[in-house]
Amino acid sequence: MSMLNSTRNQVIVAVILALALVMVYMNFVSPLQSEKESKAKLLVQKKQELDSLNKRAAGGSAVGAAEQISLSKARSRVPEVPDVEGLIREVRMLEVITKMSLASYNFEIGKAADPVAAPASSAQPANGSATPAATAAVMPSLAIPVKLNTTVKGDYQQIRRFLSELQTANRLMQVDKLTFAVKGAAPVKLNASKREITVNISLVSYYAPGLQKFFKAPLPVPYNKPAGKTNPLY
Repeated sequence: MSMLNSTRNQVIVAVILALALVMVYMNFVSPLQSEKESKAKLLVQKKQELDSLNKRAAGGSAVGAAEQISLSKARSRVPEVPDVEGLIREVRMLEVITKMSLASYNFEIGKAADPVAAPASSAQPANGSATPAATAAVMPSLAIPVKLNTTVKGDYQQIRRFLSELQTANRLMQVDKLTFAVKGAAPVKLNASKREITVNISLVSYYAPGLQKFFKAPLPVPYNKPAGKTNPLY
């Protein structure tokens, strides 16, 4: 009889212990595990948000591959810096093609204007929407001009070729002003040489400082390595 009571007591104690373990698990262990999983998911989410912010701060990696290609194409046409050397290189190619030499290179580089706040009376109309004039007064210019004023001499075919090839240049360039000067000559002359025309031309290119936030490295400068020569510094 005593043995049965002892066995019964052991079973009761085992059941009580099992119930206690289940209650401890349900009330303490399970909530802690759920909270741990929730915290782990939240940590992963915050890391992703931090990576996204770092990419945006870094610039170009914040956009996709297609956008990177479009930005690179736009950068070759309108760089993020004035890049006067690159502009001279483009013009020199035109000189070689047309067999004409520019007399000089006189550059006028525009600067980014600081945003100017519009007056309170004109910045906000009665209906609460900003007017185009107020928006233009607040927003800085996206493309800043770089002007090249020069003089070139050549015959009609050379000048026509120069203006035609100008449209195919890698750098975006436009003709702002164009004046001609021709020396007087007889209306008809046999075996006459081609008449020389002096052209005063003003070309306008552009640069966009806003593109700097999309590119970590500065604008690359292509160059040819000298044959048979080494740099002793590296």
